Amino acid sequence: MRPRRVTILIDSLIGGGAESVAVEGAAALDGERYVPHLLVTRHTGVLEERVRESGVAYTILGRRRGFHPRLFTQAARIVAGSDLLHAHKFAGSVWGALLATRARRPLLAHEHTGDEAASASRKLLYRGLIAPKATRIVCVSDAVADALVRDGVSRKKLSVVPNGVRTDDILEPAEARAELGLPPAVVVVGIVARLRPEKRHELALAAIRNYRARHGPAVLCIVGDGPLAADLRARAAALELGSDVVFAGERRDARRLMKAFDALLLTSSYEGMPLAVLEALVAGVPVVATDVGGLRELLADGGGAVCTGDPAAIADALAEAVVGSPELGEARRRFGIGRFADDLQRVYDEVLA
Repeated sequence: MRPRRVTILIDSLIGGGAESVAVEGAAALDGERYVPHLLVTRHTGVLEERVRESGVAYTILGRRRGFHPRLFTQAARIVAGSDLLHAHKFAGSVWGALLATRARRPLLAHEHTGDEAASASRKLLYRGLIAPKATRIVCVSDAVADALVRDGVSRKKLSVVPNGVRTDDILEPAEARAELGLPPAVVVVGIVARLRPEKRHELALAAIRNYRARHGPAVLCIVGDGPLAADLRARAAALELGSDVVFAGERRDARRLMKAFDALLLTSSYEGMPLAVLEALVAGVPVVATDVGGLRELLADGGGAVCTGDPAAIADALAEAVVGSPELGEARRRFGIGRFADDLQRVYDEVLA
């Protein structure tokens, strides 16, 4: 029996969590069972190099805002040549529902966030377009599944598949700190996230200021890029943090650099199952995060703590976190990319049965 062909659709190849899951998930599929084609509707980014390394076939459409009939037709031809369309994120699933209808192929939607402030139009499109067309909807956590059910999606459509990450070639602390330009002998707190409003980096800046006042010297290393970069640099200067904050920019290799940190911090207002947290846990780095999305269930077995959005409370939680580390072997089993690929292929099998 020939391998099944699956088109994996994503908006872009920026270094975001969902994009990384799409790329690494495609690369980890068993080639004797499934052959992936990565369909990128918008633009390239730092992950394109990883796609080339993996050998996964890919097409970048380069669409902009609005509907583009020529690009839609090109995408539909690619989908028609596959057995299954796997679309990531809300926008990708909207496109996926239209493409699957045009190409007459089954759709698997993949939702990464449970936004409690979801717009009315998003809820309507899930109930009226994505859910009716999708054979299954994969959710990255129980919290994301619960959010879709609250928005009117039938739970019978949903499968929970936690994200997975690669566990190979992680650098040791000294080498990772050298790559990021970090001092070797001070507490370093990392935050790995796009510089966007929902990630609330301003809360991380306030927390590191509180840490410095309550517990001693520490450096906050901000890995990522985005529309708030200039604003966050100005805020760090206004808080007189100086060299206590390092802006490391976007890194396609952030996973390899996790051991540079004594703890990972996440201050988001909403999340699904953030990849950076999994990458920290498999590297043996403790995590402190705001209590949103699937983070409480993710950290329930150790390896970190959830807390309120109070900067002083976050600083105290960080001080506790840096003296311990999670169980490495168990984290690698639970969150490795091999487990993720196995779970995903079981869903593929169900959709195509």
